[in-house]
Amino acid sequence: EGRTWSLYSGPVGVGSGKAVTLQSASFNGSLKSRVVVADEECSDCEHDGNFNMDSSITTNGEKLVASTPNKGNFYCGANKNDAQQRCIPCPSGSMSECDDPFHGCFGGVECTVSSQNGNVDLIAETSIETTGLSSNHVSKLAPYLRVMIEMEKNFDHDADCSMGDWGLCHTQTLSIEYAGEEDYLDDQFKIYFSSIHRVLQVNHPDFEHQHVVGDLTYIQPTSSFGGFQSKTKIELPLVMEYWSVQETDNMPRWFVVDDRDQSTAIIGNTDTEEVHSFVVPYTSTMKTPTDNNVQMTAATRFSLNQKTVRKVDASNRIIPTPYHTIIADDAQTFQIRGIYLSNWQLLDKLRIGATDLLWKLGVSGNGDHKVTFMFGSLPKDTDGPESYTMEITADGTTITGSASSGLFHGLVSFIGLLDVSNAAKMTLTEMIIYDKPRFDYRGHQVDVARNFRSKEAIKKTIDAMALWKLNVLHLAMTNDEGWRLEIPGLEELTIVGSKRCFDLNEETCLLTQLGSGPYAKEQQFYTRQDYIELLKYAEERNVKILPEFNMPAHARAAVISMEARAKNGDDTYRLTDPEDETFLLTVQFYDRTSIINPCLDSSVRFVEKLVGEVKQMHDDAGIPLESYHFGGDEAKNILLGAGYSSYSDELKEQPFSKSPSCQAKRLNDPSFDIEKIANYWAITVNKILIENGVKEMVAWQDGLRSTTKDQYETESVAVNLWGTLYWGSIVELEDAADEGFEIIMSNPDYLYFDFPYEVNPEERGYYWAARQNSVYKVFSFAPENLAQNAETSVDRDGNEMSVTTPSIPQPRIHGMQGQTWSETIRTDDQYYEMAFPRVLAVAERAWHLANWEMNWSPGVTYNGETDLVPKDELATDYNGFVSALGCREMLKLEYLGIKYRVPPPGASIDASGVLTANSELPCTAIMYSIDEGRTWSL
Repeated sequence: EGRTWSLYSGPVGVGSGKAVTLQSASFNGSLKSRVVVADEECSDCEHDGNFNMDSSITTNGEKLVASTPNKGNFYCGANKNDAQQRCIPCPSGSMSECDDPFHGCFGGVECTVSSQNGNVDLIAETSIETTGLSSNHVSKLAPYLRVMIEMEKNFDHDADCSMGDWGLCHTQTLSIEYAGEEDYLDDQFKIYFSSIHRVLQVNHPDFEHQHVVGDLTYIQPTSSFGGFQSKTKIELPLVMEYWSVQETDNMPRWFVVDDRDQSTAIIGNTDTEEVHSFVVPYTSTMKTPTDNNVQMTAATRFSLNQKTVRKVDASNRIIPTPYHTIIADDAQTFQIRGIYLSNWQLLDKLRIGATDLLWKLGVSGNGDHKVTFMFGSLPKDTDGPESYTMEITADGTTITGSASSGLFHGLVSFIGLLDVSNAAKMTLTEMIIYDKPRFDYRGHQVDVARNFRSKEAIKKTIDAMALWKLNVLHLAMTNDEGWRLEIPGLEELTIVGSKRCFDLNEETCLLTQLGSGPYAKEQQFYTRQDYIELLKYAEERNVKILPEFNMPAHARAAVISMEARAKNGDDTYRLTDPEDETFLLTVQFYDRTSIINPCLDSSVRFVEKLVGEVKQMHDDAGIPLESYHFGGDEAKNILLGAGYSSYSDELKEQPFSKSPSCQAKRLNDPSFDIEKIANYWAITVNKILIENGVKEMVAWQDGLRSTTKDQYETESVAVNLWGTLYWGSIVELEDAADEGFEIIMSNPDYLYFDFPYEVNPEERGYYWAARQNSVYKVFSFAPENLAQNAETSVDRDGNEMSVTTPSIPQPRIHGMQGQTWSETIRTDDQYYEMAFPRVLAVAERAWHLANWEMNWSPGVTYNGETDLVPKDELATDYNGFVSALGCREMLKLEYLGIKYRVPPPGASIDASGVLTANSELPCTAIMYSIDEGRTWSL
């Protein structure tokens, strides 16, 4: 039950009928997975114990010795009765004290030889902490409230779902517990909370709800409310839109607002990142009756790991895989104690990044192995500025390239071979490498707008990108929920737009969203100097920052900030028409203030000012602004969709259809189409980019849909393809190629890292496009042959797909990137866990074309029944990748200060009580406990 923990190194007896708690740990034990419970046998597995766990890994756990007083009556045996007969003490509760490996250590045994008093369970009193109280009114209620959310049913209920999209809804129970000693009879309060699902109904006579804006909703007493009786609980049945299968759908920091003075206080048990403090653990992951996804339990995870993971010798495997590697039969293996660089001036600015990475990884720059850089010609099939050749011998290593970026890539490939767990004694093999990138664009997107990421987190991300050859950091700095870059002359963007708090007038901040609570955090943006610093930091590591300022939609932070400016008498940069009465509901439940009005001259002036200031920052950094991300997605009223047939027609209006400015624009500008405002605004912004010397505009594909490259003036126009395969992204790929755009594969069902790693309700993230994006799924994604993925993966509901390759020439793919949207990612540590190690799988696919990836073949159909993909080759490739990842590269992430995700273990217990465990990452330590995790020891 967790009083002690033992290190798993192979099948072990724990006693029949036992529930065993397991947890995985990183190399030094500082990072741990969530705890899982094994209580059943895997039904389709072979228990051969061949999972290659590395028992040499140590953690910070303290070993308890056998002399420990046996206060818990711990004894060894095959089961509790057997332990009672044997009377072999294991006083610390550790199974390592039992000589027989098939025995467990059982507590509470009444041994006839040595009987001792059992443990006394201590129940900690729950204290209620008040936070930020600002009036006597709210302080009389908020400290005594506790809320709990219990998920009920996604289907097979009798709730009225008519107001939900496509008639979809689920049911929850909201419990409000009042712990006050005296009755609370006042009704002048509201309870605010963030909900990613719209509340459709509150089925209780004493409470009603009201949507405010975005995900912010409140409940308030009705006229029948008789107050909170002392130490009582009220249960409110809720009907919510869509379905809920992840516990992180429920946002923290619920707060009470007193109607009389608008004072606020957070409800104590929700002021946390521990979701189970206010959410009853979910028991099911089924969202519909046709949902065939397999929920990951200890047993099903064990089965999956057994089928997909085998540890192999990956000592010569580099991530990402080079284009061509030659290792002779008589190649020597040798050891080094560090390196020293020769001709390192050829790295130019990249010297700074190179030496910094070596230092962070603990690799001596004054070692015994010489690494020499040379400029020179490369073979024709690998020629290019990022290409290189590398020859490693016992006498030294030579890296040749035609540009400093190629030399830098050669060095990080060399680093990729190093096992830094013992930097004083690293083993290498002689080899020759010819290498080049698969794609010019190898990106990683970070959404710092929804929830801010610190400058330090971005620097660590850049370090990791450099180490694994990703070269574009797509920094999404604006959205509805926040503006994150200081713009001189537009101070309100950060004074107001970077903060979220409870201000109904939104004159000092944006209204709170995404569980951020009522109190504003300070410095939630990058100063001008911060951004210049990040530009230089990235350049020194061969990474380009692509800034995104999303518009016309997802722009509420900008709109509200400029409204605050207008209220102070300056409407020079106003972004909304004050006379516009258009009703609008965006995809994330905002109103018309979410979209920049494209018909205003002041909106044009705003973009001119913005682009000019960003360009100046780049110029001051000595790094020209060559690429600019326009955003462009989801500029629409969702009620125009077919799923909202229950809503009245008067709510189904095109954005700005009632704006006097846009009505005038329709009369005077024939190029303006009220139904294509994103297109119109994209062309307008593109002209501003040209005036500022920007060579490339990038956008989310739907923002440029129905336009062609010829309508834009920049040298290049690229689109992020973000449709799902099962909803027809292969058609969108065909359209984007026909329209002449550069294509960046950003498919959410494979490359969104705000989605769960596995199908389990405790996993973090959204799931609108996929229920899981595991490391394996990202690795096995074929970016240049979309149809192939229908054979190797399933759709959102766990069902097979069938996709046919279009009868067109293969579209040219400019690149690919992973996306880390941040709606449910509130802290830097949560970001690290969601992005890493999936980022490394993107690096592999973006750099290297695998031999199991099939050629584009017009007319060929792939589905779950076809057998066109060479799955043996895929398995071999993946096992090499994941072995290098788990046994060597994860430690480098730790050295970079990145708290990556440690995967929870899989485990199976057979009928005789033998526990077998495994991990999806070889060389991951697994600990187990038979006392529910109360103590851990190795």
